[in-house]
Amino acid sequence: MIAARISVSMLLCGLAAALPGGARAQTLTPGTTVEIPFRDPGLPPTLFSMVTGADAAPVLAVRLPDDYDPARTYPLLVYVPGLHGNRSGNIGDALTIAGPRGWVAASVPLFKAVVDRDEVGGGLLVGFRDEPIIAPAYRTLLGRLFELVPNIDTSRSAMVGFSNGALTLAVLLSAHDNFVLSHFRRFVLVDHGMFHLTDLHETGARDARYLILVGDQPDLGRDLKLRGCALAQDSWRLLNVDLTCEIMKGTGHTFPPEAMARVGRWLNEAPGATLAPR
Repeated sequence: MIAARISVSMLLCGLAAALPGGARAQTLTPGTTVEIPFRDPGLPPTLFSMVTGADAAPVLAVRLPDDYDPARTYPLLVYVPGLHGNRSGNIGDALTIAGPRGWVAASVPLFKAVVDRDEVGGGLLVGFRDEPIIAPAYRTLLGRLFELVPNIDTSRSAMVGFSNGALTLAVLLSAHDNFVLSHFRRFVLVDHGMFHLTDLHETGARDARYLILVGDQPDLGRDLKLRGCALAQDSWRLLNVDLTCEIMKGTGHTFPPEAMARVGRWLNEAPGATLAPR
């Protein structure tokens, strides 16, 4: 027991020393959220900075679980938020989904090539032309996380995106981003992104699991989202892709706590469990 406590202490001290920039003063310990700023000159500005004009470096928010033990492996949940993504994503939502134990939780900001205010949504909506900006930025942010926490179980790790975050995941998946598909095997898209999913039957994407959640309350394009979600499930299952569409009852374009709890349960289900007859 004493040896185990010493090994945990040594690892955490090493992690804290490796943190870049302003995060050096903080300690990466179980149950504590740490924000890691990235001032790498090669990184693009976040969508948050582009929209608000704030001079803020991209930030990765990370939390080790309460039961963290370097001798064990843990899946990683990365939450990708909606709207402009904030400066560091939304680690609170990541924790609501993952819970305090059993998962490493993290959140990332959003990235975009250009904000064209004349576009639908004021230019905030992520699309395929943004993939060359998003992919290397996430490789840098999340690559640092995998270096700092080497005992992550990639076979059970997941990415969850809401709204613009769901669009971001769909773009990366449809581009068959090698980093994303080799480090994560479960993907959840909440109330957006289903129309951007393509070629999931191909090698790499085919063996992952997918969940799409859509609210049922009327708003712009709601009927199309409901139909698109159902069509995505039926068409991809026809090609043996494990994709499930679920309706969030009494919900519009939001991600309520009860839906986050459902995602948490889904992430811990055995593969194929969602393919039972409905």
